Amino acid sequence: MGISLGELWEGFSASDCRFAELAKYLAGARVLRQDPVECLLQFLCSSNNNIARITKMVDFLASLGSHLGNVEGFEFHEFPSLERLSLVSEVELRNAGFGYRSAPQSSLLFSCRRSFKQAKYITGTVDVLQSKHSGGAEWLLSLRKLDLQEAIDALCTLPGVGPKVAACIALFSLDQHHAIPVDTHVWKIATRYLLPELAGVRLTPKLCSRVAEAFVSKYGKYAGWAQTLLFIAELPSQKAILPSDFCAMEENKSAKTKER
Repeated sequence: MGISLGELWEGFSASDCRFAELAKYLAGARVLRQDPVECLLQFLCSSNNNIARITKMVDFLASLGSHLGNVEGFEFHEFPSLERLSLVSEVELRNAGFGYRSAPQSSLLFSCRRSFKQAKYITGTVDVLQSKHSGGAEWLLSLRKLDLQEAIDALCTLPGVGPKVAACIALFSLDQHHAIPVDTHVWKIATRYLLPELAGVRLTPKLCSRVAEAFVSKYGKYAGWAQTLLFIAELPSQKAILPSDFCAMEENKSAKTKER
């Protein structure tokens, strides 16, 4: 809360007229500074999953922690420590539904082979963190002192963590405010508004770096915060907040870009 969101938004708006328009309707998009252990485990749950499944998985993990209370029918728990998580077996996680969403029926065999990777990733990551000499929670906190690429490289040594998930963890829990998690959604935003010359090109790891550089060049050291609002603006629930004429204008611009 020590960061002035108003000042950031003014700076972003000055360099991007589209951001200035979006900020009028989505002004409160603040990046959380999560506990690194909680953030890491949540993003391991998020890979290749939808919101409903992610919520269910995270709720299960949270239920393993100390009970904090009940508010209007909702039970709240402290997120469990690594020590508590180390007592959870891969089988328990599988039984709780930890895995990728089902593949089409035609690829059922492949789906069975991969469907519980998240259970394996979570137990594997907890084991690796528990083996850290300084303790896993302390090791994760120490990554806040590193450069962004060093932090991402360190996170990628954990089971199930790739560059995109590592960038998410870096942005939301390791004070790496210019981290840009590049997925297909962010790629579409980048090719529509920052790098239109790449529209229609297949996303590659090298182009992920170029997208991140484009965001930082445009928005500066808090580029990850700007990207967060632009990402939110693409969600159907948030598009409903935007005026219909603004959405129509966006669609026309997108169509013209595709024609070029």
